[in-house]
Amino acid sequence: MPTLAANDPIRQALGRLGYGLYFLTLGAPAAPQGLLVSWVSQVSGDPPLVLAAVRHNRSLAPALSPGAGFALNLLPAGDRQLLASLARPAQDRFTGLELSPGPLDLPVLAGGLGAIACRIQEVRQPGDHLLCLGQVLGVAGLRPGETLSAAVSGHPYLGLS
Repeated sequence: MPTLAANDPIRQALGRLGYGLYFLTLGAPAAPQGLLVSWVSQVSGDPPLVLAAVRHNRSLAPALSPGAGFALNLLPAGDRQLLASLARPAQDRFTGLELSPGPLDLPVLAGGLGAIACRIQEVRQPGDHLLCLGQVLGVAGLRPGETLSAAVSGHPYLGLS
């Protein structure tokens, strides 16, 4: 099946599915890597498991392997400045951002609503994204507040980049 064009009705319908917008971080707080992700879902309650999709061509993709950790940083709905910072090119993404060590010694955004720390159990690539199944092992800095959704951000991800 050929790649769907941006104006294809199938892609338009998929773009209406509800997603949150998160900042996935990995590495150490002193040498962090991260990117915005929206294709994330809890897939089990016992044990607690989440599935995060990352496009196969992202620079941090090789670090996503079984046994590695990642944190899903929950972003506050109204913080457009934080969102703009996280959307910068990879080399500038962490400039001016305060990070702290979270569970599994993962970098966690101080300006977020908390972070969910996961250990990758399995990685698959059924299409153009890596599917990372992570077991939730801890939470850091959980604060009240509404989390950012892809629809509210004005940047729904359609998997085209």
